[in-house]
Amino acid sequence: MVARGLVFGLAALLLLCTGLVMPESVRAAPESQVIETKHYRLHYEGRRSAAAEAGRVLEAAWTGFEAWFGAAPKLAKEERLTVRFYADGKGWAAGIRADGTRPPLGAGGYYWPGTKTAYLFRQPTAYFTRTLLIHEAAHQFHFLTRTRNRSPSAGWYTEGLAEFLSWHRWDGKALTLGVLPGVSLKDYAAKALVEVQAKAFDLGAIVSGGAPASRPVGWALFRFLATGADGKPVPRFDDFRAKMDRGGKARPLFQKYFGRPDRLQPKFRAWLEAHQTPWAPVFNEWEQIGPAQFRGYAGVVTACRLKVAVKRLRARLEAPTARRWRAGLLLHWTSNDDYTVALLTSGGSIRVDRRRGGRWEVLARDRLVLAPEPDAIGFEARREGARVHLRIAGQDVGAWRLPGHSLGLCLERGDLRFAEVRPD
Repeated sequence: MVARGLVFGLAALLLLCTGLVMPESVRAAPESQVIETKHYRLHYEGRRSAAAEAGRVLEAAWTGFEAWFGAAPKLAKEERLTVRFYADGKGWAAGIRADGTRPPLGAGGYYWPGTKTAYLFRQPTAYFTRTLLIHEAAHQFHFLTRTRNRSPSAGWYTEGLAEFLSWHRWDGKALTLGVLPGVSLKDYAAKALVEVQAKAFDLGAIVSGGAPASRPVGWALFRFLATGADGKPVPRFDDFRAKMDRGGKARPLFQKYFGRPDRLQPKFRAWLEAHQTPWAPVFNEWEQIGPAQFRGYAGVVTACRLKVAVKRLRARLEAPTARRWRAGLLLHWTSNDDYTVALLTSGGSIRVDRRRGGRWEVLARDRLVLAPEPDAIGFEARREGARVHLRIAGQDVGAWRLPGHSLGLCLERGDLRFAEVRPD
């Protein structure tokens, strides 16, 4: 963002995702890389492999930005856009100060027009680090392409645009911008809906700037305008964008192109109710990488679940490249202290365990016959009344009486992908 960024400072999340933090006096200085791509010069604190991937993400984002904005920043020969990625907030703030301005409070990223540079630091999860990278690069591209490097008049518009573009799918090669995420720790859609459904919510006050727009509401409003007409922009949205980017005032422009905000508010609310994120993480490192593909990675038990009740969940675990892994399905969830996981190991051992009251209970242990080096392994969980039936690689494993109705994906070890994820 321009003055604020995505930052997730939950202590438990940081400990889980980054491990215990060593004292500054004994912590090794981060590696420092400079990656030059066709359009970017990326200064990156971290492993070279991670820096190279960030460079690929930026180049893929450039293509998407160019399509979205209808133009690209004009670069001189050998000129590239500058992005500075820091290992932590302390280094980020110091880097911004060194360039002659103040770091914004409570932010994880910042685009400063004075240097035409995007600054950000690592977030607690890989997905949100990448989201922030795209977010700040979106501001940079937007300002240099459409606004003469000046901030538009409404924060909900400026931030909503960058938030909209930054929610993405990345499978390591292809990047899709502006998606409704299938799973999200922050769950902007749900948070925005709570605000929009409140009696005090006033779209007119948000549009005019009389009431501050939260990040979820800004994202939701921009997404509604960009995709609300059956996946296409609402009529005259492009005209509205053009005038906003030239410095126009939000309230009169909004009413001119979309009508009175109070009359549009019920449509906005109905749209938001119909566009919610369908999955929720039980634990953290999950992302949707394709229409029916999910990626999970951790060294502890981690899962994501469907928010709504379904009778059956099918998925195929893509052939893992790791030598040792454990993955499978979430068979029930009623709370973060009451859930059941079925985990298959790379050696064919299957275990079904229920977490309850702070302890694990063994429900089943078995061994399956797997094809040598399979391309994929099929999983299926089916609920019939109070019992959940489990089938793996075409073999019936068992059925258990379990409460609740949530089904989902899980793993305990590895960086794994699930394809053909089909709830019904």
